[in-house]
Amino acid sequence: MKTTKLILMAFLSVMTCPYSAAGDEGEEPALPPLHLNCTQSLTDFLLLRQETYLNRMISAEETTTQVLKQTLETLVQVRDTLNEVNAKLGGNKDRKPDNGAVCQSPFTQVGERCLLLALQEKLTWASARQFCAGYGADLAHFADANTFAAVLGYVNTINFQRKDINVWVGGTDEAVEDTWLWVTGELMPRGPPFWGTYDGYALQPNAGTSQNCAVLWKADYYYLHDLPCTHKCAPLCQK
Repeated sequence: MKTTKLILMAFLSVMTCPYSAAGDEGEEPALPPLHLNCTQSLTDFLLLRQETYLNRMISAEETTTQVLKQTLETLVQVRDTLNEVNAKLGGNKDRKPDNGAVCQSPFTQVGERCLLLALQEKLTWASARQFCAGYGADLAHFADANTFAAVLGYVNTINFQRKDINVWVGGTDEAVEDTWLWVTGELMPRGPPFWGTYDGYALQPNAGTSQNCAVLWKADYYYLHDLPCTHKCAPLCQK
């Protein structure tokens, strides 16, 4: 519709413009040329209209950009707020006990937890839990790679003699096969960098219903493996 109006206005401008004189005497042209001033006025009009359209487009684009920028800022604020809420609600799962910042002997403070690795004990998984319960603790668990790295550092420090001893942690899929849970009821992390491999290619856990308890496997640099719960290993307690 706007284009039709523009063509009509241009046509009316042409029809109302004065014509210049004929080029040769005695020869009347069929369509005399437009007067120079009229042609220039029409050109200016068309350029002005085009400039108006461009200005409107630029204004609309600036408005859209501003809206997108405000939306992005709002989303960033929402993300930061959710992170703070999650940290308050779930960030205390692996923190040190409420009864003091310093772990009591024989426990050692590792990050924000108190750990005890009893290398001298050789117990089944269930007996290992009972052993830890005697100290008001349970088998160790971890939710992220940084905490896992700290646990491995502690285990290697305690086992400075590099004894061939595997270490129980508080993970099992005994209730539901292949659904690995910590003793806290939380899902265990799966895959690298937590679980190791068997013979360098078979990703753990891989033994089905015959092996339902999680252990730090010495032969695989203490990466997680599954073992029969009746196997005897050293307990790693946490409180």
